[in-house]
Amino acid sequence: MRPSLTHPWPPRRDGRPLCIAHRGASAHAPEGTPLAFDIAADLGADMWEVDIWLTADGVPVVSHDPVVPGKDGGRIEIAHCSRDELARRLPDLPTLAETIAHARRRGQALYLDLKARGSGSAAVAELTRADFAPAALGAFDDAESRALIEAGCPWPVTVLVRLGEDPFARAEATGADIIHLCWEHAGPRPQDLVTPDLLAEAKRRDLGVAIWHEERPEVLADLLALPVLGICSDNPERLGGFHAGPASGIEVVCHRGINHIAPENTMEAARLTYDFGCDWLELDVRRAACGTIVVMHDPTVDRTTDGTGAVADMTLDALKRLDAGSWKGAKWAGAEVPTLAEAITLCQARGRRMYIEDKDVPADELIALVREMDFMDDCFFWSPDPRLMLDLRAAAPEASIKANAAHYGGFEAMQQMIRPQICEIQVEDWTEEAPLCRANGIRPMLQYFDDDPAIFDHIAALRPEMINLDRADMLLAALRRGEA
Repeated sequence: MRPSLTHPWPPRRDGRPLCIAHRGASAHAPEGTPLAFDIAADLGADMWEVDIWLTADGVPVVSHDPVVPGKDGGRIEIAHCSRDELARRLPDLPTLAETIAHARRRGQALYLDLKARGSGSAAVAELTRADFAPAALGAFDDAESRALIEAGCPWPVTVLVRLGEDPFARAEATGADIIHLCWEHAGPRPQDLVTPDLLAEAKRRDLGVAIWHEERPEVLADLLALPVLGICSDNPERLGGFHAGPASGIEVVCHRGINHIAPENTMEAARLTYDFGCDWLELDVRRAACGTIVVMHDPTVDRTTDGTGAVADMTLDALKRLDAGSWKGAKWAGAEVPTLAEAITLCQARGRRMYIEDKDVPADELIALVREMDFMDDCFFWSPDPRLMLDLRAAAPEASIKANAAHYGGFEAMQQMIRPQICEIQVEDWTEEAPLCRANGIRPMLQYFDDDPAIFDHIAALRPEMINLDRADMLLAALRRGEA
Protein backbone atom coordinates (compact mmCIF):
# COMPACT_ATOMS: atom_id res chain seq x y z
CA MET A 1 0.00 0.00 0.00
CA ARG A 2 0.99 3.61 -0.43
CA PRO A 3 3.40 4.65 2.33
CA SER A 4 1.74 8.08 2.36
CA LEU A 5 -1.54 6.77 3.80
CA THR A 6 -2.56 8.87 6.78
CA HIS A 7 -5.25 6.37 7.71
CA PRO A 8 -4.09 2.79 6.96
CA TRP A 9 -6.38 -0.23 6.90
CA PRO A 10 -7.62 -0.71 10.49
CA PRO A 11 -6.16 -3.98 11.86
CA ARG A 12 -7.50 -6.35 14.49
CA ARG A 13 -5.31 -6.80 17.55
CA ASP A 14 -5.27 -10.57 17.07
CA GLY A 15 -4.25 -10.34 13.41
CA ARG A 16 -7.40 -12.00 12.08
CA PRO A 17 -9.03 -10.61 8.93
CA LEU A 18 -11.61 -7.95 9.68
CA CYS A 19 -15.21 -9.12 9.79
CA ILE A 20 -16.86 -6.82 7.23
CA ALA A 21 -20.64 -6.82 7.51
CA HIS A 22 -21.93 -6.69 3.93
CA ARG A 23 -24.50 -3.88 3.87
CA GLY A 24 -24.73 -4.50 7.61
CA ALA A 25 -26.08 -7.79 8.90
CA SER A 26 -28.15 -8.06 5.74
CA ALA A 27 -29.17 -11.66 6.48
CA HIS A 28 -31.09 -10.44 9.52
CA ALA A 29 -32.39 -6.94 8.69
CA PRO A 30 -33.11 -4.78 5.63
CA GLU A 31 -29.75 -4.15 3.98
CA GLY A 32 -28.01 -0.82 4.41
CA THR A 33 -30.28 0.34 7.23
CA PRO A 34 -29.31 1.56 10.69
CA LEU A 35 -30.93 -1.60 12.09
CA ALA A 36 -28.74 -3.82 9.89
CA PHE A 37 -25.66 -1.90 10.99
CA ASP A 38 -26.59 -2.13 14.68
CA ILE A 39 -27.19 -5.88 14.43
CA ALA A 40 -23.86 -6.28 12.65
CA ALA A 41 -22.08 -4.51 15.50
CA ASP A 42 -23.90 -6.71 18.02
CA LEU A 43 -22.82 -9.84 16.14
CA GLY A 44 -19.12 -9.04 16.22
CA ALA A 45 -18.48 -7.09 13.02
CA ASP A 46 -15.38 -4.89 12.81
CA MET A 47 -16.40 -2.91 9.72
CA TRP A 48 -19.58 -2.09 7.82
CA GLU A 49 -19.66 -2.28 4.03
CA VAL A 50 -21.72 0.71 2.86
CA ASP A 51 -22.89 1.51 -0.70
CA ILE A 52 -22.79 5.18 -1.70
CA TRP A 53 -24.91 7.11 -4.21
CA LEU A 54 -25.22 10.87 -4.68
CA THR A 55 -28.37 12.95 -4.51
CA ALA A 56 -29.06 15.59 -7.17
CA ASP A 57 -27.34 18.18 -4.96
CA GLY A 58 -24.29 15.98 -4.35
CA VAL A 59 -25.02 14.59 -0.88
CA PRO A 60 -23.71 11.03 -0.40
CA VAL A 61 -26.39 8.65 0.86
CA VAL A 62 -26.40 4.95 1.76
CA SER A 63 -28.20 2.62 -0.66
CA HIS A 64 -27.19 -0.36 -2.73
CA ASP A 65 -29.56 0.49 -5.56
CA PRO A 66 -29.89 3.80 -7.45
CA VAL A 67 -33.68 3.47 -7.57
CA VAL A 68 -35.53 2.60 -4.37
CA PRO A 69 -39.19 2.06 -3.46
CA GLY A 70 -40.85 4.98 -1.73
CA LYS A 71 -43.28 4.80 1.14
CA ASP A 72 -46.09 5.71 -1.25
CA GLY A 73 -45.33 2.67 -3.41
CA GLY A 74 -43.64 4.70 -6.13
CA ARG A 75 -40.06 4.43 -7.32
CA ILE A 76 -37.51 7.05 -6.28
CA GLU A 77 -34.36 7.69 -8.31
CA ILE A 78 -31.78 8.98 -5.87
CA ALA A 79 -29.80 10.98 -8.42
CA HIS A 80 -32.93 12.95 -9.40
CA CYS A 81 -33.84 14.01 -5.86
CA SER A 82 -32.28 16.64 -3.63
CA ARG A 83 -31.34 15.57 -0.15
CA ASP A 84 -34.29 17.51 1.31
CA GLU A 85 -36.74 15.90 -1.11
CA LEU A 86 -35.29 12.46 -0.40
CA ALA A 87 -35.60 13.07 3.35
CA ARG A 88 -39.29 13.88 2.88
CA ARG A 89 -40.04 10.94 0.63
CA LEU A 90 -37.76 8.38 2.26
CA PRO A 91 -36.87 9.54 5.78
CA ASP A 92 -35.27 6.23 6.76
CA LEU A 93 -32.58 6.39 4.06
CA PRO A 94 -29.37 7.36 5.91
CA THR A 95 -26.81 9.83 4.68
CA LEU A 96 -23.12 9.00 4.78
CA ALA A 97 -22.65 11.69 7.45
CA GLU A 98 -25.26 10.00 9.64
CA THR A 99 -23.67 6.60 9.05
CA ILE A 100 -20.22 7.91 9.99
CA ALA A 101 -21.63 9.19 13.27
CA HIS A 102 -23.40 5.87 13.81
CA ALA A 103 -20.19 3.90 13.15
CA ARG A 104 -18.29 6.08 15.62
CA ARG A 105 -20.88 5.39 18.33
CA ARG A 106 -20.66 1.64 17.69
CA GLY A 107 -16.86 1.46 17.34
CA GLN A 108 -17.03 0.29 13.72
CA ALA A 109 -14.83 0.96 10.70
CA LEU A 110 -16.42 1.79 7.33
CA TYR A 111 -15.80 0.33 3.90
CA LEU A 112 -17.41 2.62 1.32
CA ASP A 113 -18.43 0.99 -1.98
CA LEU A 114 -18.67 3.93 -4.36
CA LYS A 115 -21.56 3.42 -6.77
CA ALA A 116 -22.01 6.86 -8.32
CA ARG A 117 -19.43 8.66 -10.44
CA GLY A 118 -17.96 11.40 -8.28
CA SER A 119 -19.07 9.82 -5.02
CA GLY A 120 -15.44 9.23 -4.01
CA SER A 121 -14.57 12.90 -3.57
CA ALA A 122 -17.87 13.52 -1.77
CA ALA A 123 -17.20 10.60 0.57
CA VAL A 124 -13.65 11.82 1.29
CA ALA A 125 -15.06 15.23 2.14
CA GLU A 126 -17.50 13.68 4.64
CA LEU A 127 -14.81 11.50 6.24
CA THR A 128 -12.49 14.49 6.49
CA ARG A 129 -15.20 16.71 7.95
CA ALA A 130 -15.95 14.07 10.60
CA ASP A 131 -12.24 13.37 11.24
CA PHE A 132 -13.07 9.67 10.92
CA ALA A 133 -9.96 7.50 10.52
CA PRO A 134 -10.99 3.79 10.30
CA ALA A 135 -12.24 3.63 6.72
CA ALA A 136 -11.49 2.45 3.19
CA LEU A 137 -13.02 3.33 -0.17
CA GLY A 138 -13.49 1.12 -3.20
CA ALA A 139 -15.23 0.85 -6.55
CA PHE A 140 -15.80 -1.37 -9.56
CA ASP A 141 -15.25 1.74 -11.69
CA ASP A 142 -11.55 2.12 -12.50
CA ALA A 143 -11.94 5.84 -13.10
CA GLU A 144 -13.43 6.35 -9.63
CA SER A 145 -10.64 4.43 -7.89
CA ARG A 146 -7.96 6.15 -10.02
CA ALA A 147 -9.39 9.60 -9.26
CA LEU A 148 -9.07 8.92 -5.54
CA ILE A 149 -5.46 7.83 -5.91
CA GLU A 150 -4.56 10.84 -8.05
CA ALA A 151 -6.18 13.14 -5.51
CA GLY A 152 -3.99 11.66 -2.77
CA CYS A 153 -6.82 10.01 -0.83
CA PRO A 154 -5.43 9.44 2.69
CA TRP A 155 -7.55 6.32 3.17
CA PRO A 156 -6.88 2.94 1.49
CA VAL A 157 -8.42 2.62 -1.96
CA THR A 158 -9.63 -0.74 -3.23
CA VAL A 159 -10.54 -1.96 -6.67
CA LEU A 160 -13.38 -4.48 -6.83
CA VAL A 161 -12.42 -7.38 -9.09
CA ARG A 162 -15.12 -9.37 -10.88
CA LEU A 163 -14.83 -13.08 -11.59
CA GLY A 164 -12.66 -13.61 -14.66
CA GLU A 165 -10.80 -10.31 -14.37
CA ASP A 166 -7.07 -10.07 -13.72
CA PRO A 167 -6.75 -8.46 -10.28
CA PHE A 168 -3.24 -7.21 -10.94
CA ALA A 169 -4.19 -5.60 -14.23
CA ARG A 170 -7.02 -3.84 -12.40
CA ALA A 171 -4.61 -2.71 -9.69
CA GLU A 172 -2.19 -1.34 -12.27
CA ALA A 173 -4.99 0.47 -14.09
CA THR A 174 -6.10 2.23 -10.92
CA GLY A 175 -3.12 2.43 -8.59
CA ALA A 176 -5.30 0.91 -5.88
CA ASP A 177 -3.87 -0.22 -2.55
CA ILE A 178 -6.09 -3.29 -2.18
CA ILE A 179 -7.58 -5.83 -4.58
CA HIS A 180 -11.05 -6.89 -3.44
CA LEU A 181 -11.86 -10.24 -5.05
CA CYS A 182 -15.60 -10.51 -5.76
CA TRP A 183 -15.60 -14.22 -6.57
CA GLU A 184 -18.45 -15.50 -4.41
CA HIS A 185 -20.19 -17.10 -7.40
CA ALA A 186 -17.18 -19.18 -8.48
CA GLY A 187 -18.70 -22.53 -7.54
CA PRO A 188 -18.67 -24.48 -4.30
CA ARG A 189 -15.00 -23.71 -3.53
CA PRO A 190 -14.18 -20.13 -4.60
CA GLN A 191 -11.38 -20.11 -2.03
CA ASP A 192 -9.35 -22.35 -4.37
CA LEU A 193 -8.97 -19.34 -6.70
CA VAL A 194 -7.05 -17.49 -3.99
CA THR A 195 -3.90 -19.45 -4.73
CA PRO A 196 -0.53 -19.21 -2.99
CA ASP A 197 0.85 -17.73 -6.21
CA LEU A 198 -1.82 -15.01 -6.23
CA LEU A 199 -1.12 -14.14 -2.59
CA ALA A 200 2.62 -14.14 -3.17
CA GLU A 201 2.26 -11.80 -6.15
CA ALA A 202 0.02 -9.48 -4.15
CA LYS A 203 2.65 -9.38 -1.41
CA ARG A 204 5.40 -8.69 -3.95
CA ARG A 205 3.40 -5.75 -5.30
CA ASP A 206 2.56 -4.57 -1.75
CA LEU A 207 -1.15 -5.02 -2.41
CA GLY A 208 -3.64 -5.89 0.27
CA VAL A 209 -6.31 -8.52 -0.44
CA ALA A 210 -9.95 -8.39 0.65
CA ILE A 211 -12.48 -11.16 0.06
CA TRP A 212 -16.02 -11.29 -1.29
CA HIS A 213 -19.12 -11.68 0.87
CA GLU A 214 -19.25 -15.29 2.04
CA GLU A 215 -21.75 -17.12 4.23
CA ARG A 216 -20.82 -20.81 3.82
CA PRO A 217 -19.10 -21.98 7.02
CA GLU A 218 -16.85 -24.46 5.21
CA VAL A 219 -15.63 -21.74 2.85
CA LEU A 220 -15.20 -19.21 5.66
CA ALA A 221 -13.01 -21.65 7.57
CA ASP A 222 -10.56 -21.75 4.66
CA LEU A 223 -10.68 -18.01 4.04
CA LEU A 224 -9.87 -17.23 7.67
CA ALA A 225 -6.59 -19.11 7.29
CA LEU A 226 -5.48 -16.80 4.45
CA PRO A 227 -3.34 -13.68 4.91
CA VAL A 228 -6.12 -11.30 3.85
CA LEU A 229 -7.21 -7.97 5.28
CA GLY A 230 -10.91 -8.64 5.57
CA ILE A 231 -13.79 -10.91 4.65
CA CYS A 232 -17.29 -9.65 3.88
CA SER A 233 -20.39 -11.52 5.03
CA ASP A 234 -24.14 -11.10 5.22
CA ASN A 235 -23.84 -13.16 8.44
CA PRO A 236 -21.18 -11.43 10.54
CA GLU A 237 -21.86 -13.78 13.45
CA ARG A 238 -20.11 -16.55 11.49
CA LEU A 239 -16.91 -14.49 11.48
CA GLY A 240 -17.12 -12.25 14.52
CA GLY A 241 -18.72 -14.29 17.31
CA PHE A 242 -17.22 -15.96 20.37
CA HIS A 243 -15.12 -18.24 18.15
CA ALA A 244 -13.28 -15.12 16.94
CA GLY A 245 -13.01 -13.37 20.29
CA PRO A 246 -10.50 -13.71 23.09
CA ALA A 247 -10.52 -17.08 24.85
CA SER A 248 -12.35 -16.55 28.13
CA GLY A 249 -13.07 -19.98 29.61
CA ILE A 250 -16.72 -18.93 30.02
CA GLU A 251 -19.41 -21.27 28.70
CA VAL A 252 -22.18 -19.07 27.33
CA VAL A 253 -25.79 -20.20 27.82
CA CYS A 254 -28.04 -18.21 25.48
CA HIS A 255 -31.47 -17.60 27.04
CA ARG A 256 -34.17 -18.45 24.45
CA GLY A 257 -31.51 -17.98 21.77
CA ILE A 258 -30.18 -14.63 20.55
CA ASN A 259 -33.59 -13.22 21.37
CA HIS A 260 -32.90 -9.48 21.10
CA ILE A 261 -32.38 -10.06 17.37
CA ALA A 262 -34.27 -13.23 16.39
CA PRO A 263 -37.69 -14.39 17.64
CA GLU A 264 -37.21 -16.29 20.88
CA ASN A 265 -37.50 -20.07 21.04
CA THR A 266 -37.41 -20.56 17.27
CA MET A 267 -35.01 -22.45 15.05
CA GLU A 268 -33.90 -19.09 13.67
CA ALA A 269 -32.84 -17.96 17.16
CA ALA A 270 -31.15 -21.33 17.71
CA ARG A 271 -29.14 -21.15 14.49
CA LEU A 272 -28.04 -17.60 15.29
CA THR A 273 -26.95 -18.76 18.75
CA TYR A 274 -24.78 -21.53 17.34
CA ASP A 275 -23.40 -19.36 14.53
CA PHE A 276 -22.41 -16.76 17.13
CA GLY A 277 -20.33 -19.37 18.92
CA CYS A 278 -22.40 -19.75 22.08
CA ASP A 279 -21.95 -23.04 23.91
CA TRP A 280 -25.49 -23.72 25.13
CA LEU A 281 -28.98 -22.91 23.89
CA GLU A 282 -31.63 -22.42 26.57
CA LEU A 283 -35.20 -23.14 25.54
CA ASP A 284 -38.59 -23.74 27.16
CA VAL A 285 -40.78 -26.75 26.50
CA ARG A 286 -44.50 -27.44 26.83
CA ARG A 287 -46.82 -30.29 25.93
CA ALA A 288 -49.21 -29.79 23.03
CA ALA A 289 -52.70 -31.29 23.03
CA CYS A 290 -51.50 -34.21 20.90
CA GLY A 291 -48.68 -35.00 23.34
CA THR A 292 -45.83 -33.57 21.24
CA ILE A 293 -43.24 -31.64 23.20
CA VAL A 294 -42.89 -28.18 21.64
CA VAL A 295 -40.73 -25.15 22.28
CA MET A 296 -42.67 -22.25 23.77
CA HIS A 297 -42.14 -20.07 26.84
CA ASP A 298 -45.65 -18.84 27.59
CA PRO A 299 -48.67 -21.03 28.33
CA THR A 300 -50.41 -19.34 25.39
CA VAL A 301 -49.21 -18.54 21.87
CA ASP A 302 -50.55 -14.99 21.98
CA ARG A 303 -47.32 -13.06 22.67
CA THR A 304 -44.93 -14.73 20.23
CA THR A 305 -47.12 -15.84 17.31
CA ASP A 306 -49.98 -14.52 15.17
CA GLY A 307 -52.41 -16.87 16.92
CA THR A 308 -54.27 -17.08 20.20
CA GLY A 309 -54.96 -19.84 22.67
CA ALA A 310 -53.30 -22.20 25.10
CA VAL A 311 -50.47 -24.42 23.90
CA ALA A 312 -51.97 -27.32 25.84
CA ASP A 313 -55.19 -27.01 23.80
CA MET A 314 -53.54 -26.98 20.36
CA THR A 315 -52.33 -29.86 18.23
CA LEU A 316 -48.93 -29.85 16.60
CA ASP A 317 -50.57 -29.23 13.21
CA ALA A 318 -52.30 -26.13 14.57
CA LEU A 319 -49.10 -24.86 16.16
CA LYS A 320 -47.13 -25.40 12.95
CA ARG A 321 -49.57 -23.20 11.04
CA LEU A 322 -48.70 -20.22 13.23
CA ASP A 323 -46.22 -17.49 12.28
CA ALA A 324 -43.78 -17.30 15.19
CA GLY A 325 -41.51 -14.68 13.66
CA SER A 326 -43.36 -11.67 12.24
CA TRP A 327 -43.87 -10.14 15.69
CA LYS A 328 -40.10 -9.68 15.86
CA GLY A 329 -39.69 -8.22 12.37
CA ALA A 330 -40.51 -8.76 8.72
CA LYS A 331 -37.22 -10.61 8.14
CA TRP A 332 -38.44 -13.39 10.46
CA ALA A 333 -41.87 -13.90 8.90
CA GLY A 334 -42.81 -17.55 8.60
CA ALA A 335 -40.72 -18.86 11.48
CA GLU A 336 -42.39 -21.94 12.96
CA VAL A 337 -43.00 -23.17 16.46
CA PRO A 338 -40.38 -25.94 16.71
CA THR A 339 -40.66 -29.28 18.41
CA LEU A 340 -38.06 -30.24 20.99
CA ALA A 341 -36.99 -33.10 18.73
CA GLU A 342 -36.29 -30.62 15.91
CA ALA A 343 -34.29 -28.41 18.23
CA ILE A 344 -32.24 -31.35 19.52
CA THR A 345 -31.51 -32.51 15.98
CA LEU A 346 -30.13 -29.06 15.11
CA CYS A 347 -28.13 -28.95 18.33
CA GLN A 348 -26.58 -32.35 17.60
CA ALA A 349 -25.76 -31.34 14.03
CA ARG A 350 -23.93 -28.27 15.32
CA GLY A 351 -22.08 -30.13 18.08
CA ARG A 352 -23.55 -27.88 20.78
CA ARG A 353 -25.47 -28.40 24.02
CA MET A 354 -28.84 -27.44 25.43
CA TYR A 355 -30.48 -26.23 28.63
CA ILE A 356 -34.07 -27.49 28.69
CA GLU A 357 -36.52 -25.60 30.91
CA ASP A 358 -39.57 -27.77 31.53
CA LYS A 359 -42.71 -25.69 31.89
CA ASP A 360 -45.36 -28.42 32.07
CA VAL A 361 -44.18 -31.62 30.35
CA PRO A 362 -44.47 -34.75 32.51
CA ALA A 363 -40.93 -35.61 33.55
CA ASP A 364 -41.03 -39.19 32.33
CA GLU A 365 -42.14 -38.07 28.83
CA LEU A 366 -39.41 -35.44 28.59
CA ILE A 367 -36.69 -37.81 29.80
CA ALA A 368 -37.91 -40.55 27.46
CA LEU A 369 -37.57 -38.29 24.41
CA VAL A 370 -34.13 -37.05 25.42
CA ARG A 371 -32.93 -40.61 26.05
CA GLU A 372 -34.41 -41.85 22.78
CA MET A 373 -32.41 -39.16 20.94
CA ASP A 374 -29.22 -40.06 22.85
CA PHE A 375 -28.98 -36.53 24.17
CA MET A 376 -28.76 -36.97 27.95
CA ASP A 377 -25.04 -36.21 28.06
CA ASP A 378 -25.47 -32.97 26.15
CA CYS A 379 -28.17 -31.19 28.12
CA PHE A 380 -29.26 -30.14 31.56
CA PHE A 381 -32.74 -29.53 32.97
CA TRP A 382 -34.61 -27.15 35.20
CA SER A 383 -38.25 -26.39 35.95
CA PRO A 384 -39.95 -23.53 37.78
CA ASP A 385 -42.37 -26.16 39.10
CA PRO A 386 -40.91 -27.73 42.30
CA ARG A 387 -42.91 -30.93 41.69
CA LEU A 388 -41.45 -31.32 38.22
CA MET A 389 -37.96 -30.80 39.63
CA LEU A 390 -38.43 -33.75 41.97
CA ASP A 391 -40.00 -35.80 39.17
CA LEU A 392 -37.07 -35.06 36.84
CA ARG A 393 -34.57 -36.24 39.44
CA ALA A 394 -36.63 -39.38 40.14
CA ALA A 395 -37.06 -40.16 36.43
CA ALA A 396 -33.35 -39.75 35.64
CA PRO A 397 -30.86 -40.13 38.49
CA GLU A 398 -28.08 -39.60 35.91
CA ALA A 399 -29.52 -36.34 34.54
CA SER A 400 -27.72 -33.02 34.87
CA ILE A 401 -30.11 -30.74 36.72
CA LYS A 402 -29.76 -27.07 37.54
CA ALA A 403 -31.09 -25.60 40.77
CA ASN A 404 -31.08 -22.29 42.62
CA ALA A 405 -30.22 -22.31 46.32
CA ALA A 406 -32.61 -19.44 47.01
CA HIS A 407 -35.54 -21.60 45.85
CA TYR A 408 -34.86 -24.14 48.62
CA GLY A 409 -34.08 -21.81 51.49
CA GLY A 410 -30.37 -22.48 51.33
CA PHE A 411 -27.53 -24.48 49.84
CA GLU A 412 -27.80 -27.58 52.05
CA ALA A 413 -31.53 -28.00 51.48
CA MET A 414 -31.00 -27.69 47.72
CA GLN A 415 -28.37 -30.43 47.82
CA GLN A 416 -30.51 -32.78 49.84
CA MET A 417 -33.63 -32.39 47.70
CA ILE A 418 -32.25 -32.16 44.14
CA ARG A 419 -28.56 -33.15 44.14
CA PRO A 420 -27.91 -30.66 41.30
CA GLN A 421 -24.93 -30.67 38.99
CA ILE A 422 -25.28 -26.94 38.28
CA CYS A 423 -26.26 -24.09 40.60
CA GLU A 424 -27.48 -20.77 39.20
CA ILE A 425 -26.25 -17.68 41.03
CA GLN A 426 -27.09 -13.99 40.75
CA VAL A 427 -24.27 -11.50 40.18
CA GLU A 428 -24.50 -10.03 43.67
CA ASP A 429 -24.21 -13.50 45.28
CA TRP A 430 -21.38 -14.85 43.08
CA THR A 431 -18.39 -14.28 45.35
CA GLU A 432 -20.13 -16.00 48.26
CA GLU A 433 -21.93 -18.90 46.54
CA ALA A 434 -19.59 -19.84 43.69
CA PRO A 435 -16.76 -21.08 45.98
CA LEU A 436 -19.30 -23.09 47.99
CA CYS A 437 -20.51 -24.78 44.78
CA ARG A 438 -16.99 -25.63 43.67
CA ALA A 439 -16.14 -27.09 47.05
CA ASN A 440 -19.13 -29.43 46.74
CA GLY A 441 -18.54 -30.53 43.15
CA ILE A 442 -21.31 -28.36 41.69
CA ARG A 443 -20.72 -26.11 38.67
CA PRO A 444 -21.66 -22.51 39.42
CA MET A 445 -23.55 -20.69 36.65
CA LEU A 446 -24.01 -16.96 36.84
CA GLN A 447 -27.34 -15.51 35.68
CA TYR A 448 -27.71 -12.00 34.28
CA PHE A 449 -30.65 -11.06 32.06
CA ASP A 450 -30.13 -7.28 31.94
CA ASP A 451 -28.01 -5.12 29.62
CA ASP A 452 -25.77 -2.83 31.70
CA PRO A 453 -22.31 -2.61 30.07
CA ALA A 454 -20.70 -1.92 33.45
CA ILE A 455 -22.13 -5.15 34.87
CA PHE A 456 -20.83 -7.03 31.83
CA ASP A 457 -17.37 -5.57 32.42
CA HIS A 458 -17.62 -6.89 36.00
CA ILE A 459 -18.74 -10.31 34.72
CA ALA A 460 -15.86 -10.43 32.23
CA ALA A 461 -13.47 -9.81 35.12
CA LEU A 462 -15.12 -12.52 37.26
CA ARG A 463 -14.66 -15.15 34.52
CA PRO A 464 -17.55 -17.39 35.68
CA GLU A 465 -17.46 -21.01 34.52
CA MET A 466 -20.89 -20.54 32.92
CA ILE A 467 -23.32 -17.68 32.40
CA ASN A 468 -27.01 -17.70 31.49
CA LEU A 469 -27.83 -14.44 29.68
CA ASP A 470 -29.98 -12.65 27.16
CA ARG A 471 -27.27 -10.43 25.68
CA ALA A 472 -24.39 -12.66 24.60
CA ASP A 473 -23.24 -9.82 22.35
CA MET A 474 -22.67 -7.55 25.34
CA LEU A 475 -20.54 -10.16 27.08
CA LEU A 476 -18.42 -10.53 23.94
CA ALA A 477 -18.03 -6.75 23.75
CA ALA A 478 -16.96 -6.65 27.41
CA LEU A 479 -14.42 -9.40 26.86
CA ARG A 480 -12.98 -7.46 23.92
CA ARG A 481 -12.80 -4.29 26.00
CA GLY A 482 -10.92 -6.23 28.64
CA GLU A 483 -8.36 -7.34 26.06
CA ALA A 484 -7.81 -3.81 24.74
